[in-house]
Amino acid sequence: MKLHKILIQAIAVLGVGLGLLGVGTVTANASSKGYYGCLQSRKITYHIDSKSKHWKDNWNGAVKAWNKLHVIKLRSIKKASKADIRLTTVKNLKGNYEMMGYTNGPGGYFGIFSSKVKLNRKAMVNYTEQDKERTALMGVGYAVGLNYSDDKTSALSGFADKPSAKDKANLKKAYKHVK
Repeated sequence: MKLHKILIQAIAVLGVGLGLLGVGTVTANASSKGYYGCLQSRKITYHIDSKSKHWKDNWNGAVKAWNKLHVIKLRSIKKASKADIRLTTVKNLKGNYEMMGYTNGPGGYFGIFSSKVKLNRKAMVNYTEQDKERTALMGVGYAVGLNYSDDKTSALSGFADKPSAKDKANLKKAYKHVK
């Protein structure tokens, strides 16, 4: 369990950091702010690139959980190139991280232009189905602009089965100026 937490923290720092390299100057710190940015609309399109029904189900379950908060509306679209968020799995990620997130944009209000999250199937080969679902849930949270959380009730910790009240509050703060 401790290794899982360390891995999730490393992924959060590395994934967001790498994703933001080259798209503007970003100052990252461990603030109490639960978000790093937002997309340009509360109506967010996504596309699942994964071909497997199993992984599509994991991604769709995560999307459904975030939509239940009624703060943003994630909507599937057929054309991947038009999606605000792309969700996929890969056979393996360099460094054997379980997940990698990439964002395009400088962060902040209206500062995420697009996001992509990749789940590493090799790193999760021995995960329970519940852990795979939690990882997808956390990935969607990152994609919409939320930060990693140490609070185990938060979906952004990798230990929760659904977004918490605090996740909802952070999402509301991140999208408060967005229609």
